[in-house]
Amino acid sequence: MNVSSGHWHAVLSSRELRGRPVAKTRFGERLVFWRDGSGKPVCFEDRCAHRGASLSLGSLRDGQIVCPFHGLCYDATGRCVKVPVEGDRKIPEALKVATHPVAEGDGLVWLWRGPAVDPEVLPLLPGLPRLALVEGLAHGETTWTWNGHYSRCIEGVIDYSHLPFVHPGTIGRLTRNPECSVTVEPIADGFRAWRNAEPPDRQFIEFISPNVWLNRIGPGYVLAAIFAPVDDTHTEAYLRWYYPTALRWLRPLLDVVGRFSQWFVFHDDLPILASQRPVNVDDADTDRLLPSDAALIEYRKLRRRLREEVSSAARAEVSRDADRAGGTPVTFPAN
Repeated sequence: MNVSSGHWHAVLSSRELRGRPVAKTRFGERLVFWRDGSGKPVCFEDRCAHRGASLSLGSLRDGQIVCPFHGLCYDATGRCVKVPVEGDRKIPEALKVATHPVAEGDGLVWLWRGPAVDPEVLPLLPGLPRLALVEGLAHGETTWTWNGHYSRCIEGVIDYSHLPFVHPGTIGRLTRNPECSVTVEPIADGFRAWRNAEPPDRQFIEFISPNVWLNRIGPGYVLAAIFAPVDDTHTEAYLRWYYPTALRWLRPLLDVVGRFSQWFVFHDDLPILASQRPVNVDDADTDRLLPSDAALIEYRKLRRRLREEVSSAARAEVSRDADRAGGTPVTFPAN
């Protein structure tokens, strides 16, 4: 198996995993995230193998997740290790839940999307994308659900030319001349872009494939957006503001300013985003991009490359247990 033919997607903030299961829909699938006994993140299909109850409604105990319906306990591999109502009888192998490879880095939980991965192959997966621009910085964050496909959300934030038209009362006021020329250069895991009217040592953006946007507004100050795909028409946007660690004592104030400024700017984009058709840029063959869309052109090239690398089989759920069949009776053998 070619383990390089998949990709890590940032799907969750590390701050959300704090001692209870967390339910999320990602790529149209209901998932549950939790931490095992060692503190590592775990991701399951949010469905108990017994009778389909949501595991996210359950609890965590001794490094295991406990179903709220009949108390079945699952370890981090997805294997059922305890069925209280069956006492000491042997637990059938079929009592397993589908797992998804996850990893943690830069305060984010990353989900592997690609070919099904056997446990012994996990160490061979590519490393996480590196967010070098924010290393060593403190940050605050807020979360916001946007009505749009995550690919359209990303194109909205890498598009310089829309600023004077969509944001005339805020950041668009800084752009007196609507004429726009953009330079794009490749970097590890993505690309960097800047408006040619601005020196690149002052303001630039970085796109880290497949779903992280960074906006360097000055030395030590970076805005970020992590666009976690919910389904075809919804995206959970994790909006962050990074600043020097020496300013941590100002965190309450910086968080208030950060939340307000993110809302004040991005709320202008939402009606436009929701109106775009087709919803997914992969289907937007009739779009006629212009030279000022240089960053969008580069982004679409990256997406095409991703689609070429990942086969249709890789788009299926990761580590799905092919033997699981909903509703199939499970017989407990006698002792």
